[in-house]
Amino acid sequence: MKNTNTLNSLNVSLEDLYKGKKQININLSDKPYVFHVVLKDRKGSDCKISSFGANLYARTNKGINFEQYKTIGGLQKALINLIDKKVDTIGTITFSMSNEVYTF
Repeated sequence: MKNTNTLNSLNVSLEDLYKGKKQININLSDKPYVFHVVLKDRKGSDCKISSFGANLYARTNKGINFEQYKTIGGLQKALINLIDKKVDTIGTITFSMSNEVYTF
């Protein structure tokens, strides 16, 4: 599985993501639904992907422990690994940015 762009190319800071100002979406070329990357919820910091269409909700290792990522690159690697483990896909990953922030 390869990605067509990087999180760095979205020009967003980890601070904005963890404060809930912006949200990352993940699109897979062979799936019709969008995965939302949730880094903030009602309890504080988190890291999970969710998709109603895919009926999927999964946390990264740091998300399980409510720890924050220190770099965008570390976050990207964790998200790709999580998609690889949890989603049956052979498609390419495209990251996009949204001003709508979901916390579920």
